[in-house]
Amino acid sequence: MESTQKADAAEKPLVNLRFDHPPATVNSRALGMLNLAKAYKVDNAETRELAVQDLMKIKTHQANVEDQRTAITQPMNIALRAVNDLFKVPKGYLDNAEALLKAAISKYDREQEQIRIAAQAKAEEAARQERARLEAEAAAAAAAARAEAEKLAQEAAAAAAAGKAEEAARLQVEAEQRVEQGAAEVEMLQQTSALVTAPVVASAPKSRGVSTRKVWKAEVADKLELIRFVAEHPEYVDLLDANMPNINKIALALTTNCPLKGVRVFQDSVLAARAA
Repeated sequence: MESTQKADAAEKPLVNLRFDHPPATVNSRALGMLNLAKAYKVDNAETRELAVQDLMKIKTHQANVEDQRTAITQPMNIALRAVNDLFKVPKGYLDNAEALLKAAISKYDREQEQIRIAAQAKAEEAARQERARLEAEAAAAAAAARAEAEKLAQEAAAAAAAGKAEEAARLQVEAEQRVEQGAAEVEMLQQTSALVTAPVVASAPKSRGVSTRKVWKAEVADKLELIRFVAEHPEYVDLLDANMPNINKIALALTTNCPLKGVRVFQDSVLAARAA
């Protein structure tokens, strides 16, 4: 018997949501009142009094329509609150768990990315130093080749002056060969230097089931600085939306003594009506 009662309770809905559509007369009467309001032209005391009477009738019909609406929505709202309360605790646990794990994963990813950036920078610096070494070696080889070629050329000139034509020719050929040899050595070192690049440090492997994307965000780091910028560039004035709730509080408290520049404080009339 007890199990049967539990089963019946489990199958019973939290709220009975049976309702009927509002009758056509409700819509037609409301439309008639709207058309009447559109046709009104209040230009004397008599028409004003008639408008007041019709306004009171409209308020009465508004209350009736609202009663019919809440008769439908109230049980729906009760059911919605019951469902939300039923799942609020586990949803909160799961949302918190999701946030914690996302934060932990993001922190690890940021740390690994910083490690990768540092390793890449180290590899780039090593490649730069190797290129500089090869370029310095090439410059030294060029200078050595020029010095040896000049020495051989001087010896060739001395041999020629001493009448040793054959030896002078040999030394001149050796000087030219040393120049060519130095040029080839420099070219080889320069080509090697051009090929020296840093290896690309791979990013940390990604896990299946999660993805990361980059998004641009902005925040106001210095509000006064932003205000100064907008003052100098009025075309951006829409970026500074007025805080109307707080402005209204100051205006209501101080009325005509409101010190806010650019704010107009004024009195307005609000018409209230009761149901007939």
